[in-house]
Amino acid sequence: MRIYNLLKKMLGNDELMFKVSIGLKFVSITVFFLILLLAFTSVIVNIDLNYFNSKGFPEAIVFNDAFFEYIYGSINEKLLEFLLIISIVFIIGYYVAVIMIRPFRVIARFCEDKISNHSAKYTPDMFSDLKLLTSFTTFFFSRIDDARNTGTLEKVVIPEEFTKIHKPVFEKNFFYNYFFLITAFSLLASIGIFMINFDIHEKILLLGKHILKSGGSREIIIFLNSQFEIIKIINIFLIVFHIFLYCAFGLHLYGMVSTPSFAIFATMRSFLKGNTHSRIHLVGYSYLRNDCRIINKYLDHIQKSVVKK
Repeated sequence: MRIYNLLKKMLGNDELMFKVSIGLKFVSITVFFLILLLAFTSVIVNIDLNYFNSKGFPEAIVFNDAFFEYIYGSINEKLLEFLLIISIVFIIGYYVAVIMIRPFRVIARFCEDKISNHSAKYTPDMFSDLKLLTSFTTFFFSRIDDARNTGTLEKVVIPEEFTKIHKPVFEKNFFYNYFFLITAFSLLASIGIFMINFDIHEKILLLGKHILKSGGSREIIIFLNSQFEIIKIINIFLIVFHIFLYCAFGLHLYGMVSTPSFAIFATMRSFLKGNTHSRIHLVGYSYLRNDCRIINKYLDHIQKSVVKK
């Protein structure tokens, strides 16, 4: 909560704060995945150190010194790559947030234009994945235009496809498209981090070969090769886990737009049915507060200029 309030104070804009927070949530998942990989690498390296010490090789001291040079040095070398990946993750998360609220922004902008210009045309976002909201707002605004022409807003017969909806619907297009986007993105991010981690483990193997040349047992190479195969399997498991985290986050993102979408739909439907005092009331969706205020202002304008005319 403190972080949320700090962001709000710094950014001073609920919508911008929402976009930044989504970007940071994307980053937090990737950072968590990165920490898991580095922790796993640390465990593997400690196992190798204990293995060399158990063999009693004097060269184990060399390995211990080389560990800090190879591993931590390698991580420092990859720092710019890590930062680049994190930056890309944030940008993608920010862009996803922009796409999420775009359908609401299109409706709000039209309502704002319509108040001052009655001839404004509604051009919904045809690429929007919130099909229920897009299709019903098209119907709603067409009925309001008819009411303007006739001078009165009579109770409208709502098409059957909209009358049986009493809770947020599952938007397949939204979910599938975002699921594909997030899965593809998380897979690319996982592979990028995996390749960096893979390079670190390869250096461990090269270090083992160096000890072998220095008089170590061939068992070292057998051990490291076997370990390397296990590392590949565990890394694949971690990548799958990373993708799973993003998919779960995708469900969270869907919940952040499905409820507001239904609230706007339900308010407009109630308005057409004759309850012209209906207004949008959302709690906990501050990033849509300004858009909802504009829509409510438009409903006030219609109520005064058409309903009571």
